[in-house]
Amino acid sequence: MSAIQLLNKAAQIVDELARLGPSTPSELAKAVAEPRPTVYRVAAALERTQLVRPAGEGRLELGTGVLRLGDAVVDAYVDRVELRKQLRWAQGQLGMNVSFRVVQEGGALCLDQVDGSDVDMLVLAPGRTLPLHAGAASQALLAFSPPEFRDRVLACAPYEPLTPATPVTAGDLRHRLERTADRGWSVEDGEAIEGVASVAAPVRDRGGAVIGAICIAGLRERVLAQEAAAGETVLAAARAIEASLGRPRTAKTGDPAASSPVDGDDQDGARSPAVIAKAGALMDVLAEECVATSARLTERLEEPVSSVYRMLGTLAEAGWVEQVGPRGAYRVGSKMLRLSAELTRRLDIRRAAMPVLDGIHRATGETTFLTIRRGMRAVCIERVDGVRVNSRVLQLGQSLPLHVGAAPRALLAFEERSAWEEYAAIATNSGDPWRDLRSRPELYADLERIREEGYVVSDNNVTPGIAAIGAPIFNHRGEVAASLSVSGLRDGILAAPAGGPSVADLVRSGAEELSRYLGAVASPAAHTA
Repeated sequence: MSAIQLLNKAAQIVDELARLGPSTPSELAKAVAEPRPTVYRVAAALERTQLVRPAGEGRLELGTGVLRLGDAVVDAYVDRVELRKQLRWAQGQLGMNVSFRVVQEGGALCLDQVDGSDVDMLVLAPGRTLPLHAGAASQALLAFSPPEFRDRVLACAPYEPLTPATPVTAGDLRHRLERTADRGWSVEDGEAIEGVASVAAPVRDRGGAVIGAICIAGLRERVLAQEAAAGETVLAAARAIEASLGRPRTAKTGDPAASSPVDGDDQDGARSPAVIAKAGALMDVLAEECVATSARLTERLEEPVSSVYRMLGTLAEAGWVEQVGPRGAYRVGSKMLRLSAELTRRLDIRRAAMPVLDGIHRATGETTFLTIRRGMRAVCIERVDGVRVNSRVLQLGQSLPLHVGAAPRALLAFEERSAWEEYAAIATNSGDPWRDLRSRPELYADLERIREEGYVVSDNNVTPGIAAIGAPIFNHRGEVAASLSVSGLRDGILAAPAGGPSVADLVRSGAEELSRYLGAVASPAAHTA
């Protein structure tokens, strides 16, 4: 089998893992019509690029490398960190789903999304594409697009509706676009999802060209009742994103280029085809560069021009890379966004945490917890009861304020500092029986200390005689996603270790393992800087 054929098989295996979920090499061999030895060789190479990883019981699954490549798709358009910040801000204003979409493959492709407080918009999730005649984001993109592009879309009318309704005629669509152009933002009611309305505004580059649209969506009654406020919110978020364009990008967490070797030598012999390692290095360099010409890729990879062109051609056919305009530069393909969204959907922190919780419980005999943030509180989503004492606080499904105890403070301390201020302002006036925040300077000093140390010690803060230690769990973006903690009698939790690891060591190690499961490339301590 030639090198290019091996690369094609690698892309097919990744596609099958996205379609089938965790699979054995035998199942993959059947799916791609190749003998098992070939699948083993290709899978070994894909593991080195982090696009595939072991899933236990002899199975393979998508690897966390696709998460970083999915982020690289966004980086090619805007500053991803600033975009995420504005999506969260807009979501915080109205509590609804907020997304960012661009024109791609004849539709409006979702690059990123922050879920609302009421419902999840699965149809609008990252990697999903809506037709350009449906939805507020599509209207905002189309209304401010070049006239020739808009005319081509109008010429294809009438369009079949996505929800029970009459077909969308050219006149209908033209009227909507004219109204959008007049007021600067668009609104739609039930065009993409029945019972859901949305409001969107365009995001322009420095030359005035539309590069995307930011969109708020929610249950129609809520959206239409706040239509004007939603319009002002998306306009403000769009202006903030536009202001960030051209500024130096925020440093990325975990440089993808460091995750795969650029050396083209076949380091693992027949088990690791060199072309797949080289293709992985090309993808990582492209992710780091955001957009790069073939000449730049050749320079970075130190590979012959002909080899780089062959790899680009094969990767483009697989959808892993795409060309920006005819004979233009390259960027990571939008397919990686869909693969990333698929892996994110399948990640199950509760399932992954159980062996870790059990292991720490067996080593200490104490109660172990897994918590996540919900609003202003930390909710226990998994726990293993202790053998000496069994705390009644933070039972499964119960919650604590974010400034109380070990697990909640591990969540709050590693949020952005603006989140501390927001939390303090709300908690002070909440009437919660746990509302004693001491003073804000004391709270902030405590959270700063936690960030510096990388974990939390809670001693008599919740239950007299009980201590706890907690540590944050990070996702692939460096955002705190959950926390892991252990609680028990003070003498067991805080005692110096007798030859083995301390409770703090066990908690931090467990949190780091779960962070790696979610795609984090650095230990929690690295996030305290």
